[in-house]
Amino acid sequence: MTNSAFSLRFSTRFPTSLSWFTPVIGAVFLPYGTTQNTVRNTDAPTLFAGNIFSVVTEQKTSGWFTVEVPLLITHAPGAAASGSSRDYGRDLVVLPTVYFHLGPKALKELGAVWSKLNVVVQLEQNLTPNPDAVGHRDYLNPVATIGMSLAIGTP
Repeated sequence: MTNSAFSLRFSTRFPTSLSWFTPVIGAVFLPYGTTQNTVRNTDAPTLFAGNIFSVVTEQKTSGWFTVEVPLLITHAPGAAASGSSRDYGRDLVVLPTVYFHLGPKALKELGAVWSKLNVVVQLEQNLTPNPDAVGHRDYLNPVATIGMSLAIGTP
């Protein structure tokens, strides 16, 4: 099944002196819903908190891209177990992400805003899937996201 949506993701990172420890909190909104009629076809936000593990840094790629693997606890609409009366549920999600730093490498002549533009490719995998109405669990059901990221504030 394919599904598409306009998604807005807002996150705040808390950099630390430890390269493997970067706490993050945020929210994801689908303001117009999705193209499929699913339980998650809602404009209600998904809230998340977790840690970002850096795999490949900008310094190792001459500033062209970075790779990171956030491990997040999400609080999402439609994520509650089947038969639950709750609208929201919690999941543990891994989100391997590649940022292609298009702005700093190719668009900096267009101004400060364009120089912060990144192309993002993500693959979201729920590590704690709930059973469906029949009792089956879909352990491998990644969701791919391709989009743009605009950094605001200090990196």
